[in-house]
Amino acid sequence: MRKRTKITVLKAAVNICRVLLGGTFIFSGFVKANDPMGTVYKLHDYLASFSLDILPDTFLLGCSVMLSVFEFMLGIDMLFAMNKKRTALLTTLFMGIMTLLTIYIVIANPVSDCGCFGDAIILSNEATLGKNIVLMAAALIVLKYKKLLIDKVRSSLKGFISLISFCSIVAYIVYCIVCLPHIDFRPYKVGTDLRTELEKANSQSSFDVKIIYEKDGQTLELSTDDDDPDSTWTYIETKRTPTEGTKLELSNFYIYNADDEEITDDIVYADGYTLLLIIPNLLNADEGCVDKVNELYDEAIDQQISFYCLTASSDDKSQNYWRDHTGAEYEYSIADDRLLKTIVRGNPGLVLMKDGVIVNKWSNYNLPSSLADSYCK
Repeated sequence: MRKRTKITVLKAAVNICRVLLGGTFIFSGFVKANDPMGTVYKLHDYLASFSLDILPDTFLLGCSVMLSVFEFMLGIDMLFAMNKKRTALLTTLFMGIMTLLTIYIVIANPVSDCGCFGDAIILSNEATLGKNIVLMAAALIVLKYKKLLIDKVRSSLKGFISLISFCSIVAYIVYCIVCLPHIDFRPYKVGTDLRTELEKANSQSSFDVKIIYEKDGQTLELSTDDDDPDSTWTYIETKRTPTEGTKLELSNFYIYNADDEEITDDIVYADGYTLLLIIPNLLNADEGCVDKVNELYDEAIDQQISFYCLTASSDDKSQNYWRDHTGAEYEYSIADDRLLKTIVRGNPGLVLMKDGVIVNKWSNYNLPSSLADSYCK
């Protein structure tokens, strides 16, 4: 009787671990599938910490897709106890790698969060390590007692479940690449009133401001209280680092014109419609949509709709390259690279605002053919 009770308890524990692992992997794979480019940017952060940030976005997007599909399908197999031996082994190996990586992240702190749940749930590095230790323990239990996994799915249905799951997650990834994340967990989602949100963020935020200049390969970092250097120094950028306790979501929303004058309020508090063309990096932006972009710019000018091109490429080389290759007639405004990538997952991407409210967003793959009444009523 005691032995039977022990087996019953052990079987319950193993299957609780199965549900925990399956649900976690499915959720993790889904949120990555919902925002494939977000995973690309996180991979850039990891590679940069190893001084390996030289891989093109196209390659990293492929890695992002494979990672989300792998996690989602592994979660499906674990949840339905399919391919028990292989699933238990792969889960343990994967969690072993992720746990070791998280230990490194906690020690070296190369990124502020691991990105395992995208923008849906942001965990500190320490919390991520704790989570991975729990999942690692669950994976080891499942690996050792995999024969106790409850398997109620008929063999004839297993292949069908796998096929449907695979096709569904791949189709969802493609949709979210073309049409932007279906569920937007970021602070700049459609419907956001930037006026209200920025006022809240600014009232709650404090910053350490540094102004960076360069001359003959040397950099000079000044505070706002310091005098400007002589004219032989070239202005590079202004860094605003939120102090401890500052909310990061909208705290770096600053936009400057070509003369280094802040125009954030001109954009956010403009009446009527405003179009923001977002191009984080002018050198590697998608040039396949430039004809449509130029047509939208011309139409915006005809309809007296404010049009701004926001980029993090502040150097003349990048700006001249884009202008020469696309025939762009619009001026550039400068903003933080991470800010632009957070606003819209496109290079380029397009944002339509009305009275400071984000009305719609498009990626470089689904730009509107015109500013029809359906977009600008």
